[in-house]
Amino acid sequence: EPHPTGMLALTNARIVTMNGDQVIDSGTILIDGNRIAAVGPTAAIIYPAGTRTIDMSGKTILPGFIDAHWHGPHASDQVVPDQDWVYYNSLAYGVTTVHDPSADTHEVFASSELQKAGKILGPHIFSTGTILYGAETPFKAIVGNYEDALSALRRQKAFGAFSVKSYN
Repeated sequence: EPHPTGMLALTNARIVTMNGDQVIDSGTILIDGNRIAAVGPTAAIIYPAGTRTIDMSGKTILPGFIDAHWHGPHASDQVVPDQDWVYYNSLAYGVTTVHDPSADTHEVFASSELQKAGKILGPHIFSTGTILYGAETPFKAIVGNYEDALSALRRQKAFGAFSVKSYN
């Protein structure tokens, strides 16, 4: 199951935060389930007795990376795999969010929804889905006029797209 339960304290780490240039030299990250509950100097973080702890002395913890131009096989013939080595590879290298600027709408948004629901393990997945008129690919929307473009954009937004790609 991709969503863990219980509490975990990663202690004594060097933590690079998202708060400007702040780096905590001996810090603790407290995780409750699959959410970060607290971040701060180890001496300042309080957690219940019996919480699982991992001593991260000598290690540095960074925020997850975002790959804004990432392509991956989200599925094959519209079948999303239970385990996707491409997603595992992204996570292994610290990439926790991806944006695929050209993908099959049905496959990429199905994968995205399964990831959000905790049914598959992978980075957060964002995409344009089907591209507008452009490159020779089986998944493109042919745009001949303004109404075609507006219809394609409305369709993609309904699927979950928050961006669009058009070659021309």
